[in-house]
Amino acid sequence: MHPVLFSIAGVGLSSFSIFFILAWSVFSFVFWKSLRDEGVGEEHIFDITFYSTLSALVASRMGFVAFHWDQFSATLLKIAALWVSPGLSLLSGVLAGFATMIILGRRVKARMGVILDAFGLALPGALIVGTVGSLLDGSDVGKVASVPWSIRYIGLPQLRHPYQIYQIASLVVILLVVGYMTSQARMKKWALGSVGVVFFLLWAVVLFVLEFFKDSRIYWYTLSANQWVALVLFSAAAGAWYAYAGGKFIVRQLWRWLYAKFPKRRS
Repeated sequence: MHPVLFSIAGVGLSSFSIFFILAWSVFSFVFWKSLRDEGVGEEHIFDITFYSTLSALVASRMGFVAFHWDQFSATLLKIAALWVSPGLSLLSGVLAGFATMIILGRRVKARMGVILDAFGLALPGALIVGTVGSLLDGSDVGKVASVPWSIRYIGLPQLRHPYQIYQIASLVVILLVVGYMTSQARMKKWALGSVGVVFFLLWAVVLFVLEFFKDSRIYWYTLSANQWVALVLFSAAAGAWYAYAGGKFIVRQLWRWLYAKFPKRRS
C-alpha cells in the first residue's frame, strides 16, 4: 500500500487523488470520442461531461455522508472538507452522473442509446484506473482470508482478500466484452443502447458477487447496501434489455426453440 504516492515541496499527493484524476481523464476521452463518432457536437459533449462530473462529485459525497452520518453529525462543515473526512460513494456518483447525461443529452437532442453506449464503453477503463488508486490507498479492504494470494492492508494485522485485484480482473473482462460488442454493434447495426445495457448487466453482477469478498460495514438484512443497489441496477438493465435492446426478440426465439424440443400430444 502507498497512500501517499509522492511528495512535492513537502506536500504529499495521495494515490487515490492522482488515480481519481487519471480515471476521470480516461473516461472523458473515451466518452468524448464515442459521442463524436456518433455525430454529437463538441460543445454539447463538453457541456454533458462537465455538468455530469459536477453532479457525480456532489452525489458521491452526499451518498457517503448519508451512509456514514455518525462521522458528520457533530460538525456539518466536515461534509465539504474532503481533506479532513475523506470518502466518496462510487455508485451514487455513477448513477447521478449518468442521469445528468441523459437529461442534458435530451436537451441537445443526443439520442439516449448513443449516450448509454458511450457511457458503457468509457466507464470500465476509468474504473480500472480508479481501482488501482483504491488499492494503493487502502480505502476499501477485503474480508479476512487465508488464501495463498491474501494481502495485508495498512493498519490491519490480518491477511485479507485482495478485493481490488478481483475487481480489476473483472473489469478487464467487462472492458473486453464491451469493446468487442461496440465493434460488432457498429458493423451489424445493433439497436442503440445495446452495449451500454450489457455493461450495466455485467457490472451489476460483478458488484453483487465481489461484495462477498469486501469488508462492508452497512448491511440491510443479509445483503450489503451495495448489493441491494446492484440488484436494482441489474433489474433496471434487464428491463431495458428486454424492452429496448432486442431482448424481447431473443427471448421469443429461445422460447420457440425450447417449445420445439418438447414432444407434442398425439391426436
